[in-house]
Amino acid sequence: MERTVLRILGKKGRTTIPWPIRAELEWAPGDVLLFESDPPDRVIITRMEVYEPEEVEEPGLTGDIFTEAFHKLSYNQQYRLLAALLADFHLQ
Repeated sequence: MERTVLRILGKKGRTTIPWPIRAELEWAPGDVLLFESDPPDRVIITRMEVYEPEEVEEPGLTGDIFTEAFHKLSYNQQYRLLAALLADFHLQ
């Protein structure tokens, strides 16, 4: 395959990666590309692998010391405690 293809950079800085190059590299719409400058006059384009984050199972909060102590408080005390925790969390 011919690896040299010329393209003109448009007014908005756009260009198209030629089909023969995309086909050889098996690039497809939706691929994530990383652009890195390589001075003085080169750009390195790399297709990035994107992985879905693994879902982490949240630990249950039943039976821990905090939850047991929290439920022993009056509703007014629970409300004030939660308000204070949220305020502290918001300030971080």
